[in-house]
Amino acid sequence: MLDIFTTDKKADEITLQLVAEYIERHRTNELPRLQLLQDYYEGNHSISGRSKDRGLSNNKLIINHAAYIADFATGYLLGEPVIYKAPEGADISPLVKMLKKADSATQDSDLALDLAVFGRAYDMAYMSSDEKPYPKLAKLSPLCSFVVYDDTVEQNPVFAVYYYPVYDNRGRIKQYKCSYQTAFVIVDFTLDERLKNPILTDEREHYFGAVPINEIYNNGQRRGDFEKVISLIDAYNLLQSDRVNDKEQFVNALLVLKGATLGDDNEEKTESYNALKLFNVLELPDGADAGYLIRQFDENSVEVLKNSIVSDIHKISGVPDMTDQSFAGNTSGVAMKYKLLGLEQITRVKQRFFTEGLKYRLMLFSNVARVQGADISIADIEIDFRRSLPSNVLEIAQTISQLSGLVPTKDLLAQLPFIADADKALSELEKEKAKSIKEQQKMFGNTPIVAGDEDEEAQ
Repeated sequence: MLDIFTTDKKADEITLQLVAEYIERHRTNELPRLQLLQDYYEGNHSISGRSKDRGLSNNKLIINHAAYIADFATGYLLGEPVIYKAPEGADISPLVKMLKKADSATQDSDLALDLAVFGRAYDMAYMSSDEKPYPKLAKLSPLCSFVVYDDTVEQNPVFAVYYYPVYDNRGRIKQYKCSYQTAFVIVDFTLDERLKNPILTDEREHYFGAVPINEIYNNGQRRGDFEKVISLIDAYNLLQSDRVNDKEQFVNALLVLKGATLGDDNEEKTESYNALKLFNVLELPDGADAGYLIRQFDENSVEVLKNSIVSDIHKISGVPDMTDQSFAGNTSGVAMKYKLLGLEQITRVKQRFFTEGLKYRLMLFSNVARVQGADISIADIEIDFRRSLPSNVLEIAQTISQLSGLVPTKDLLAQLPFIADADKALSELEKEKAKSIKEQQKMFGNTPIVAGDEDEEAQ
């Protein structure tokens, strides 16, 4: 079930008490799950809390598949910055300059990581405090941000909330600083440590024309990329930790004597034990025997189980294991695409929701530009994502060569991974061809025709 906050209130019916109730609901219902996801990404897994049992070894190995999955998925989606393409005859350069000044490429990468970890990300637009203000961007943590939508089928945002605790010098929460934003105003207020007694501190208008905090989904369920495999991650950590425990306990195995003792009383036994450790020599009478008490350990079976868990982690998450032997050597582009098919399908879903978030940001920025006197239409702007993967340029070049004359040159140039703008590349190519033709004409035009050539031309 999709856990979206909804309300039947309108923007002008919002009160501080209502917002405080939503904050309490967020901390009660949403925060525990989101905090768990952040803990797993940072390496704070459940095995960290395992207690020691009867003096046995208690290693706590953490193999952070959660961070691997989130980082890999983020790099695959936004390893390269997105490109905004204007429709035919349109000029979106003022909007692109705004985005570049706000460092939107870095913001996008940070948002993509939050999507992979939490299943949602929050992008806030705000105006700079310069003499000539311009729109800027800030990433808000999902741990202390949320958007409230109306209860219609369109689920339009009514207001968004950002809050954070303020601590005293003893590390205790003394109050919460909060802000809620509608399509028209930004309202700041405080709550006490029990999320009660709201006190208004500031209220001001903004000119974005919509709620400035934009919630972006990772998928339709707002789930993180490794959330479905947390139990498998726990199993892998437990298995590897116990393997080390078994090795450690093997080294510290008990020495068992049969038919002999190392002393008649505790004092003699202590001397014998110390001598045994010092000289590594044990003398036994006839018929006596010595050995270690150890647990039989089937390493092959454990290795099979480990590989099975790893395989399930990557299969369910859709993120491949790049250390797998199937990725070794020179792999063709088609073969690589088949190996990355699961990741590509997941990423296309992420891309679709991310595109909606970027369009919302464009709308906010264009509204500001309109207030400042520049009318920019964003209706037909294309947002292009490029995959961050090694490419077989030779194979692509051979394919382009075979399709030359059958497919428009612009479309062929767009297939090359190092071509960011096919239109610009095509324009440069045409200029180079025209320059080459002029140089050839000039060269042949300045070449004198000898008598022999005149006779050949006459014939």
